Amino acid sequence: GEIGYHVQPIRDARTLSVEGFEALLRWERPSGEVLGPTEFLDTMTSAYDDRTRPPLAAAHRVSDWAARGCGKFISFNISTAFLERAARRGLDWVTEIAGGIPHHFIVFELVETAVTHQEDAIGQVVGQLRDSGIRVALDDFGVGLSTLERLQSLTVDFVKIDRRFVAPALGAARDRQILAGMLRITREIGARSVVEGIETAEELALVRDLGADLVQGFHVGRPARTADYAGLLLRSALV
Repeated sequence: GEIGYHVQPIRDARTLSVEGFEALLRWERPSGEVLGPTEFLDTMTSAYDDRTRPPLAAAHRVSDWAARGCGKFISFNISTAFLERAARRGLDWVTEIAGGIPHHFIVFELVETAVTHQEDAIGQVVGQLRDSGIRVALDDFGVGLSTLERLQSLTVDFVKIDRRFVAPALGAARDRQILAGMLRITREIGARSVVEGIETAEELALVRDLGADLVQGFHVGRPARTADYAGLLLRSALV
């Protein structure tokens, strides 16, 4: 019962209106310490079997808060192990995660390793998700295995451009052209871009100029508990 979700807003790059939220798994220990998923996710995932499940009650609460309370989409990361198991189970797991909210409020972000094993089966699952109304994002584009090849093999609704391409683009024309090219490719395949790691006003201005659709990062909204989100909105008003 100590594992739940914080949320981080995903905003329109131009207006800064909130378009949706990413659900970020957190372990809030009785001591007050808050742990990110790198501290516990591998152990948690390896413990899954047919009798164990993700923190579904927490997923339902955050989904309901975003969709019914805010009218915004909620985005969950999907791990390799989970997606590969889902390829064998059909789509029953979608209802388990999302509860009763309409599917168009749900986005599943595929981390780069989620498209490296059983690729044909995973491609089928992605197609089934999109047919059901769920939108799909390719996370960390440009890093590791989230390359152009993935955009050839998977049809996605969002491309999340990794933060490592943002800060260098402020200082070097070559890096700026690389970032611009990634945004252009995303537009041309019919997906929406989400530029991650926006931490300064200069970075926000840059990606606006380059045509980014959506932005995410500390400068436009830090992760917080859903109950704390009013305060997060106040801080973000300073952008």
